[in-house]
Amino acid sequence: MKLAAVAAVLLVASTASAGRGGAIAIPPAEVDVGAGSPIGAAAATGPSTEVLAGIHWASLYWHPTKVDVGFGYVGSFRPVLPGYAARTDAPDAIDNELRLNGGYLSLGYAIESHEHWRTWLDARIETLHASVNQQTFNALGAALRVSTEVFVAGAAGAGGHGGGALVAGTFALGVYVEAVHRDLPAELGPNGVSAGLSMRIPLILAAGG
Repeated sequence: MKLAAVAAVLLVASTASAGRGGAIAIPPAEVDVGAGSPIGAAAATGPSTEVLAGIHWASLYWHPTKVDVGFGYVGSFRPVLPGYAARTDAPDAIDNELRLNGGYLSLGYAIESHEHWRTWLDARIETLHASVNQQTFNALGAALRVSTEVFVAGAAGAGGHGGGALVAGTFALGVYVEAVHRDLPAELGPNGVSAGLSMRIPLILAAGG
């Protein structure tokens, strides 16, 4: 199973790269997309879209690992009450959306680990820039996550006809649930829960002549 997955990616990557006569490099990443809901009296906000994308050790390492360290981008986007915090009546300056953009650092441990599936417990800290209807401020965040994924890990390389490819790391698909706290005004929902899908991508290098 491992060799088949790696071989398939090598074939696609090297063929595409050779066809263009160039090179591609895809970092070992984890990408998450989910939906969140505030907890408590968050009177001015609705459900959120949650996005994370970063570089992770468990995506790069080509053997099963019980430890993961990652860093990258975190974003959260949610509607707010019409005109919330607006200091202008200009229609093009009011979009009634809270945007949180920033960076994260996470540490995870596989509390259950098997040959092709595992369950993670992750802790994450965030540094965020918030904007809503032309008002901006900074915030800190923290999250605790439980996730389960199916995965295949390996490393392989291939070359020929002036090109080659290398794949090293882990492919994975999973689901997660998490609790989040962010330093937001009470009416914007500083506490929340979210759930979504996650995907791991290994390091992929390919070049064509």
